[in-house]
Amino acid sequence: MKKLFTICCILTVLLSCNESKLSKGPVGSLSLLRAEISITQRLYSKIENQVVVMLYDEDGRKVKNDSIKIYVNGDEVKYTVRQELYYTTSTYYLKDSANPRNDQFNFEIVLPNGQRSFLAEVGALDLVNGQNISYTEKGNLNKDYEITWKELTGVNYLSMERSMKVKKQEEPNITTVEEWAPDTISIHPTGRYVVSKSTYEDSTHLLNILSFKFIVQKNGKVSEELAKGSWISIMGNVERSVSFE
Repeated sequence: MKKLFTICCILTVLLSCNESKLSKGPVGSLSLLRAEISITQRLYSKIENQVVVMLYDEDGRKVKNDSIKIYVNGDEVKYTVRQELYYTTSTYYLKDSANPRNDQFNFEIVLPNGQRSFLAEVGALDLVNGQNISYTEKGNLNKDYEITWKELTGVNYLSMERSMKVKKQEEPNITTVEEWAPDTISIHPTGRYVVSKSTYEDSTHLLNILSFKFIVQKNGKVSEELAKGSWISIMGNVERSVSFE
């Protein structure tokens, strides 16, 4: 019990060192804050998108102050505290159903003194027609695999992940799968990508599933009053998976 108490005390000290003095002290100017805003948009619909906002001070320490309010297109982005492991918490602003207005996401911030200011803005992403991605859901280990696409407006990255079976001669009846780090390349709205069959297998692994993620990402504008390093970004993706079972 004493050991557990000691661990809790150490964690409390470490967490308090990483927390900004602005969490409890006055925040009278936007220039004291660094904002990081991310929006995840579905590419087949522009409604009910997720918004996450993180606030830091100029030294990169987390600002945990529920007296600071944030709004997107007039709707509040809720101050959220999430319980994590080992008595730690994550603090951020979250809204799971943010909708663009006039194809824009416009953010405002209200400081504890009541000062309301422009925070950031970014345009919504164009919708993508998933039927413009041509692929087969079943792959052949003896052939190269090709995926093609056309008119995917705004798509600028393709990420490919491999799920690999681990070969274990000593345990042939037990299947273990490893997820390999994704390969990401820049692409155009129309194109093709070929995966060579030579990459399907090595001495210890055999391809199980290929996952393709077509990604759209763009940045917006943040208030010039914010601390250096502030940003806003919106991202969406379309996923396709291929089985090589």
